Amino acid sequence: MSPVAGLFVLAVLFLLGFPVPYAIAAAGVVIMQLSTGIKWMSITSNMINGINSFTILCIPLFLFAGKLMNSCGITDRLFKAARAIVGGVPGGLGHVNVLGSFIFAGMSGTAIADAAGLGQIEVKAMDDAGYDRDFSCAVTAASSTLGPIVPPSMPLIVFGMVSGTSVGGLLIAGLLPGVVIALCMTALVTLYAVRRKYPRDPFISWNHTLTDLKNGILPCFTPVIILLGIYTGIFTPTEAAAVCVVYASFLGIVVYRAISLRSYLEVLRETVVDAGPICILLAVSTFFGSALIRANVPQQLMESLMQVVDSKWVFWILFNLAFLIVGMFMETVSAITILTPIVFPMAMAYGIDPIHFGIVMVFNLMIGVISPPFGTCLFAVSKVGRISMTRLIKALVPWYLILIVALIILVIFPQISTLLPSMMSLGQ
Repeated sequence: MSPVAGLFVLAVLFLLGFPVPYAIAAAGVVIMQLSTGIKWMSITSNMINGINSFTILCIPLFLFAGKLMNSCGITDRLFKAARAIVGGVPGGLGHVNVLGSFIFAGMSGTAIADAAGLGQIEVKAMDDAGYDRDFSCAVTAASSTLGPIVPPSMPLIVFGMVSGTSVGGLLIAGLLPGVVIALCMTALVTLYAVRRKYPRDPFISWNHTLTDLKNGILPCFTPVIILLGIYTGIFTPTEAAAVCVVYASFLGIVVYRAISLRSYLEVLRETVVDAGPICILLAVSTFFGSALIRANVPQQLMESLMQVVDSKWVFWILFNLAFLIVGMFMETVSAITILTPIVFPMAMAYGIDPIHFGIVMVFNLMIGVISPPFGTCLFAVSKVGRISMTRLIKALVPWYLILIVALIILVIFPQISTLLPSMMSLGQ
């Protein structure tokens, strides 16, 4: 009964509006008290061990690097560079939207930063070019889901910390799935462009094109630094994050001269404010996971599930259906920290690769951030695009379908997620 009582307490506290970390900690205390009795030292030691890790430093460091990049005014440079590359194809600005999000994901690592930051530029440009506002906002919202898939990715780092999966392997693994998702989106953009006769950019001079590419090339080296550094073994994911901070500082202060000492300190303050809740969540989730293990919850669930589900594919279907719903109601990091200790052992019991599982889980939750009723990116795009939620959700229906197609592809072909990590020996 202890797990049921603990989960009941968790649900009630959520409904009452308690902060997520306090709710998780309280549920963990109830589970531990009813199953084995409270050992206060084990609670504190579990929470300290949850964040006493060199790897966890990459969370605030990547956040800091992304915020520094955003402060340099790079969004406009990136948009112009993407427009110089694919703006001339049918529905050019739709493709620019997807490509811009793919590139921007390599710096921000979050969906909301893409939707709120780059989205404002994208929607305005598409409006000026004569695109439907519904289409402009829908493709902006859908492409923001690339943020937490393409490295660096905050949700993948959190999943790695909670599950014990290689963070370096997860970061590298996100590249090819990101490409697959982006290609699915561009296919839908092309279909829209042909049916609605959307415009393409007129040809501009090579000098102008090269200028736009040159202005946007330096920020694009951020994901290159991460991938090549980890691939060659020059540095760990945490060290890669530190190098990205140095590189972002160099661009903002020396190259673009867009960051003053005062603004630099302000970005640092914002990073601490944003990273604090994530670290607290990791601390309490470690304790919560330990309480579940002490109560034999994962083992009992595995035994019960394996009596009903006799196939890995049936497990995948049930898991994806459940997490598509979870993503609609729970914030991504909270969902990962709470549910990973429960579902991860089940996935391992069915022989699913941990890196493959992590990619699929995060992408599932990313579909949730653009889904009603509580999708954070829905609210962000609705605001920057000045469009009602009802119109936006209606416009997103075809995008939900194409994202689910991409999800099915990622599930059926695990090699998309595991190829690069296996080549680089970065598995669990």
